[in-house]
Amino acid sequence: NRFLFDNQGLDFVPSSLGLPRDLDFAVDRLMFPRFDVSGQTSLGGGDQRQSGFNNYGLSGNLSKILNKHSVKAGYEGRMLRINVWEARAAGTFGFNAGMTQGPNPTAASSAAGYGFASFLLGTGASGNFYQNWKNVAAQSFYHAFYLQDDWRVTRKLTLNLGVRYDYDFPRTERYNRLSWFDPSLRSPLADKVPGYGNLTGGLRFVGVDGNDRTQFNGDFNNIAPRLGLAYQLNNKTAIRAGFGQLYGPSTMAAQGTVGPYGFRVETPWVATLDGVTPLNRLSNPFPGGFAPVPGSSQGALTAIGSNLDAPLSNTNTPYTLQYNVTVQRELPGAILFEAAYVGNRGRQLSRGGEGGFTLNQVDPAYLSLGNALNQLVDNPFFGNGSGILANRQVSRAQLLRPYPQFGAIYPVFSQGATSDYNSLQVSFSKRYSKGIQFDGSYVWAKAMDTGTSYQNSYDVLGSRSVSGVDIPHRLVFSGLFDIPVGRGRRIGGDMSRLLDIAVGGWQVNTYWTLQSGSPLGIGANNTAGLFTEAIRANNNGQRASLNVDAHQRLDRWFDTSVFSQPAPFTLGNLSPLINDLRNHHTNNLDLSVFKQFVLTERLRLQFRAEAFNAFNRVRFSSPNTSVTAGANFGRVTQQANDPRQLQFGLKLLF
Repeated sequence: NRFLFDNQGLDFVPSSLGLPRDLDFAVDRLMFPRFDVSGQTSLGGGDQRQSGFNNYGLSGNLSKILNKHSVKAGYEGRMLRINVWEARAAGTFGFNAGMTQGPNPTAASSAAGYGFASFLLGTGASGNFYQNWKNVAAQSFYHAFYLQDDWRVTRKLTLNLGVRYDYDFPRTERYNRLSWFDPSLRSPLADKVPGYGNLTGGLRFVGVDGNDRTQFNGDFNNIAPRLGLAYQLNNKTAIRAGFGQLYGPSTMAAQGTVGPYGFRVETPWVATLDGVTPLNRLSNPFPGGFAPVPGSSQGALTAIGSNLDAPLSNTNTPYTLQYNVTVQRELPGAILFEAAYVGNRGRQLSRGGEGGFTLNQVDPAYLSLGNALNQLVDNPFFGNGSGILANRQVSRAQLLRPYPQFGAIYPVFSQGATSDYNSLQVSFSKRYSKGIQFDGSYVWAKAMDTGTSYQNSYDVLGSRSVSGVDIPHRLVFSGLFDIPVGRGRRIGGDMSRLLDIAVGGWQVNTYWTLQSGSPLGIGANNTAGLFTEAIRANNNGQRASLNVDAHQRLDRWFDTSVFSQPAPFTLGNLSPLINDLRNHHTNNLDLSVFKQFVLTERLRLQFRAEAFNAFNRVRFSSPNTSVTAGANFGRVTQQANDPRQLQFGLKLLF
């Protein structure tokens, strides 16, 4: 399969605006620049992208029946190629009132200065120019084998025995534009900075220094057993059970984003050094030229002083364990009843967006230092890098990081999150007969995970809580009812044709959903001083839920007094999400009525009237959950669902 998306650039020559001609040759694609002027709408900007996705597949299956055994075996292989070429605007240039305010240019003023005047003068505030924003030509291979035996042990008992093996070969990139973070790599700064002789941590690049062409070591342990059972207890009752281990999808496969370090280059527009004196005007914003693409030449010194988003080489394939036991029973009236226990466990799951998980958080053991964490001290790395290393002084907390030569380090594509789901699922259904058809289901469930957010990367299990998708109760009912009134029907079978047009042959459909709300979490200002991404609020041990009608607690959805902002240099004691603190529940009924009018033997007219949210029940949006929001904390200000909607229609059937 091939999927191609093509978004061409504008072929705009930057020098036609008066910008230097060297910008025409430096851009990845001829595009209009971006101008951000305070008080004005931004002009230009936007990425331009060309993407090509190729997925080649090969599969084969064999089957053989041996007495009571039906044996199947097969292979599935795929080659995935992803090519992405994405460019940004031909420079981003920002302007504010600072360059045109007076009489004192260093004094902030709401009346003096004008951003557009600064733009006309070409005296900017800041900006940048990117080269090689996103160039990817990634490829990966996938192989899978399976063997299954469907064994009819007796007339009533059948077993399904199987095993599957999956393997995703780690991706490669055509031009080796891949890197990863190695926590144990000895830093070149260890020989330059006194007192840091054991300093480790840095980027490694594929295809150089003895490294192979992949970012990952590969995960060969993906053996997945399968087991199924079907037992017919009698002619109206059946029992089924199953267990399966499923691997993937793997983040080691080819992707459109694989990490830019060393291959994406930013040249800043140094428009001013002090915020008031122009330095490099718009007519020549980059007089020193453009920074060269370093590639892998800087080795472990790449991106020092900056934040990192880089994978780790030891990455596992995510997997889930799925299991269920089901009892089916045919009840009188042709009603099928089913009750099941359904569960699954997810392990080595991908941390979506990393959820605040960072490798470079300060150990909470240093919280006892208090204000000393923020104290400025001499920077031993001064002169050896940019960003946070370019200052003569840094906070003491920066030097207490595991890798003080970097800012935050996010292990993208990493696994380690977990999930657990257990449920009782009951359903019943009746096929159409005697003018009635209905289906209903009820689920009582519990979902837990550790991937919602992390306030302490040293205590991953401390992030375990109910999942954001945890819905303890969900009831759904749908039905079709053919009203038995009209000519030839149970009621009014001999009524006149005129009366039948008005009251006969109507059909009613309904769809009702009743379910619990999703859980809420309480946030707080991050004053821990550990370089965590976020912290959670404190709870005094009391429940926050209020047992009153939703309309009576819009200004105080929960008891806000039980929560508080953690003291500086402490962590909150709440879990990411709170089980008994939830959004408004859903109670929605949709109704519709239909009637067909027979015009001729082959021509019919259908009238329909539909009511969505027929009883006009409101579902409120989430309350404000920031403990520092003052009077707005716990307040609901919006409606989450739509009010009742009515629609009518006519359909001609022929």
